[in-house]
Amino acid sequence: MSKKNQASISQFFKKNSENIPPMDQSKKRKLPTMENSKSDDLLALEYNCLGPGWYYALQKELKSPSFKKLKEFLREEEQKYTIYPPKEQIYSWSRSPIDDIRCCIIGQDPYHGEGQAHGLAFSVKHGVRVPPSLLNIYKELKIEYPDFQIPKHGNLERLCLENGILLLNSTLTVRKDTAGSHGNKGWEQFTTRVLQVLAERHAEKGIVFFCWGNWAKKMLDGAKIDKKKHLILSSTHPSPLSASRGFFNTGHFKKADAWVKERYGKGIDWMVQSADRVDKPKLEEEAENIDKPSKKTKVDEKVEETVREDKEDEKSDAAIEKDAIEEKDVQSMKSN
Repeated sequence: MSKKNQASISQFFKKNSENIPPMDQSKKRKLPTMENSKSDDLLALEYNCLGPGWYYALQKELKSPSFKKLKEFLREEEQKYTIYPPKEQIYSWSRSPIDDIRCCIIGQDPYHGEGQAHGLAFSVKHGVRVPPSLLNIYKELKIEYPDFQIPKHGNLERLCLENGILLLNSTLTVRKDTAGSHGNKGWEQFTTRVLQVLAERHAEKGIVFFCWGNWAKKMLDGAKIDKKKHLILSSTHPSPLSASRGFFNTGHFKKADAWVKERYGKGIDWMVQSADRVDKPKLEEEAENIDKPSKKTKVDEKVEETVREDKEDEKSDAAIEKDAIEEKDVQSMKSN
C-alpha cells in the first residue's frame, strides 16, 4: 500500500482543497463505539465525509451487509488500482444539506480520466476541459436562456450550493481509465436509497428529478419515486450520441425553475453558471460594509472563490473564440 493510502481519513479530509467546502469542524462526527473495530474502520470515511443530515438519514443502509461488502471490495481495489474520485471527494454531492435540496440530476458513474471526477455528477474541476455531455447541458441552457453565456469551465459547485441541486452518480467510484468498472458492486443499492431518503424527506412539497437516459430511468424506477408528489423530467442523455434525439429543446430547466418557485417561493437560478455572471448585489453590500466585521460561512468563502476562478477563466482569448463557435452551433439548432 502506498503512503498516500496509509494516510488517515482525517488527513484526506483536511487536504481537500479542490473547491469542496469543508465541513464545519464543530459539526464533525466522532466515530461511535462499535463492537466490531473492523466495521469502525470500514465506515470511517462515511462518518467523516458524509455531509449535514445525510449520514443520519442513511445509517441503516451504511450498516447493511451489502454496503459492508461494497467497502471491502473498494479496499481491495485501491490496493491494486487508482480509483476516482479521490477518497475525500466521493461524497462531495452530500455537501448540500438534505433539507435544502430542490432538484436532483442523476448521472451514471464518475469520469474515469485523471483529474476529472470530484464527486459531483457531470461536473469537473477548474482547469479541466469541459466534457461533451456537460457542454451539451450548457447548450440547452443557452437555448432556454438566450442571455446565458457558456462558461469555459465545468465546475458546477456554485450552481449546486446556491440552488440546492444534488448531482448524484448512481455509482460513486470508478477504476482509472475503465468506465463502468465499479458497476453492480453495491453502489447502485446505496444511491437508490439516497433517492428514496431524499423523496421521503421532501414528500410534502416535492422536488424535481431530472431523468436523463435509460440509466437514470432505471434508478428512479428502482427508487419508486412518487410522481404525484415530485416532478420527473425525462429526456435522452446529453451525451453527443443521444442529445440530438430528445435532449435539446425540452424546456426542462425553465420548467424546473417555475415548479420549484411555485412550491418554495424561490426558483432555480440557472444563470449563476453563466460565464458573465457577477453577484452585483453581494458586491455592493460588501462595499457598503467594508469597515464592518464580516461573518462569512465556509460555503460563502467557497462560492466567492469559485466566482474568482470563473472570472480568471474569462481571460482566455482562445476560450472566447471557442465560445463564439459554440454560439453558432446553438443558433443552428434553433433554426432547425
